[in-house]
Amino acid sequence: MRLKSLFAIPFFLLIFALIHASVLSDARAQNFFINKIGMKFVLIPAGSFIMGSPDSEKGRQKDEKQHKVIISKGFYMSETEVTQGQWDRLVFPNPSSFKLGSYYPVDTVSWHDAIEFIRFLNKREGTHTYRLPTEAEWEYACRAGSLTAFATGDVTTFSCKEPEAALVDHAWYCYNSGGFSPAGDFKPHPVKLLKPNKWGLYDMHGNVQEWVQDSCKWRTLWSAGTGTITRTYVDGITDPLETKGEHRVVRGGGWFQNSKYQRCAYRTNYKPVARRNSLGFRIVREQ
Repeated sequence: MRLKSLFAIPFFLLIFALIHASVLSDARAQNFFINKIGMKFVLIPAGSFIMGSPDSEKGRQKDEKQHKVIISKGFYMSETEVTQGQWDRLVFPNPSSFKLGSYYPVDTVSWHDAIEFIRFLNKREGTHTYRLPTEAEWEYACRAGSLTAFATGDVTTFSCKEPEAALVDHAWYCYNSGGFSPAGDFKPHPVKLLKPNKWGLYDMHGNVQEWVQDSCKWRTLWSAGTGTITRTYVDGITDPLETKGEHRVVRGGGWFQNSKYQRCAYRTNYKPVARRNSLGFRIVREQ
């Protein structure tokens, strides 16, 4: 009896520890996953946020009306922009203007090219849950709970010759991407060299601009307004997605642009066939 009692307690504690460790491991595993081609995805929780920018924000555009958005379901977002190495695992040839290595973001991709990559990835993994993020999901993930112009603070300068304090450690943009270096190597940079936002996402500001899922209309001064025009900038809207319009929305600034274009709320658009050396994308996977 004494022998059993002596060994029972340590054995029970061992089983408890193993179960506890397993539960913790499962919980951590649910916060991110790595797919078959080595892409890491971070869980973005459901929630609500204020999309757009206040009138007082420096660099604000007319198409950034503030409104509350509800994201009803969590989703996984790739922690980086799709890289050239990831592209090469599924699609040939590499369209990038800057063929600098596997860890650089793929660039010079059209919206249709991004959709084709996603189609191949879904086929590879036997699913239909990979897609481009919606515009609202993108800004929600970019902000990571912040209300400021950038996820890390507000705008202080639009200069390319002096650092933006809230941006310089988180984004490749005109100040630090080589435009003013002696070598003149003005270009995008490998992913994950700078700091991520609070949700573990890299290069949400800067490096390459990112296609999102939404369509939009484009208007000029001669057609009653300017900018990216959608029907989704409505207060209290849930899981918005614009499906009308011949253009596609683009989010995030590029390596060659100043901090005005790196703001969380900044929006632009191109025709879905457009290819530019500053255009890339990142993807999400539904839960």
